[in-house]
Amino acid sequence: MTSRKKIVIVAHDVGGGGGMERHLEEVIMRLKQDADVTVVAASMKLADPSGVRFIRIPVMAKPVPLKMMVFAIMATLRLLFIKRDLLHTTGAIVANRADVSTVHFCHAGYVEATGNTRSKLNRSLLRRWNSALASSIALGMERLIYRPGRTRKLIAVSGRVRQELLASFPYEPHEVEVVPNGVDMSCFRPMTDDEKRTLRLKHGLPEHGRFVLFMGGDWPLKGLDYVIDAFNQTAPAYPDLHLLVVGKGDKEAYAPKIAEAVRSRVIFAGKRPNPEEWFGLSDLFIFPSSYETFSLVVHEAAAAGLVVLSTRVGGVEDLIEDGVNGYWIERDGEQIARRLRSVLDAPEEHAAMRERSRSRVSALTWDHTYGLMKDIYRSMHEPQYGSRGFDIERTHP
Repeated sequence: MTSRKKIVIVAHDVGGGGGMERHLEEVIMRLKQDADVTVVAASMKLADPSGVRFIRIPVMAKPVPLKMMVFAIMATLRLLFIKRDLLHTTGAIVANRADVSTVHFCHAGYVEATGNTRSKLNRSLLRRWNSALASSIALGMERLIYRPGRTRKLIAVSGRVRQELLASFPYEPHEVEVVPNGVDMSCFRPMTDDEKRTLRLKHGLPEHGRFVLFMGGDWPLKGLDYVIDAFNQTAPAYPDLHLLVVGKGDKEAYAPKIAEAVRSRVIFAGKRPNPEEWFGLSDLFIFPSSYETFSLVVHEAAAAGLVVLSTRVGGVEDLIEDGVNGYWIERDGEQIARRLRSVLDAPEEHAAMRERSRSRVSALTWDHTYGLMKDIYRSMHEPQYGSRGFDIERTHP
């Protein structure tokens, strides 16, 4: 009888609301059926933690640069005393030699693409310094860790991230693979008109009308300015139109940008649990982000049957075919307004687009994600990687 392999997964946090945390939870919940799993993290929130050994690394939440450094040192030391067959890290966060690392965010690629806007756009000088220091640490860790002699294989969450990794670090194409996030298709689904009305009443929103949804934090990066600009131009001609902003951000800085004539139809809901409800009660999703690695939120919007208007960012460009199952937009209020009007004026024509959008994302299940991950674990057992690995049967073609 073959003994179960010992797999160690390292991450800052496992489980919870974020896309990376959700990815880890979904993979771990499946992996524990096939292997002995140890999680090394600052926190772990699993729906069912049974069968998972958790080693907590005690670190403070803020400031982020200090958290990163303390975690890197303490987790690196702790890993020296953990027996394992395979070490799977989540990004460049420890100095130990790893077999696999899943990269949800390539800092080198982000800085190249955006000029590091996070550290430049903060209104607070202290926050700018904090962000710049965190970025410098992350870039340094990537240069140290992302080398074949240190981390044998990289997993990118999208084609865009894979391109960034190959451009920034000394890996061969076969050493960087793509494993996309999954979407819970039973959770994120189109709602009937009655279900929409029920959800709107539950959240204290107008029962009737059409809702444009913007969801996410880091509003400068995600492009809320452009959404508000487009809404200001569009909403006066559509009295049934509402803008719903879900996510954490500086409401006081953005509220003055809303035109007085339409201000009553813009709702800042804040950060909320159960994102499927907010997708379910909405009609359109606008996402003019300047940079994404996968953008799980866009995939969930597509699964919920919303018409998606998005910039060409990581993950989304693997999903959307312009005019077929969504539309490309620019970070330009006038261009977004024109596209928004075209969708609002032809609701019947976009019914088929909603169906195509959901159909396109339906292949990206969490079972599919885990199947790809298992195949990579198996590949680590092949001769070019030495004798260690995850020698289990292949679970999908």
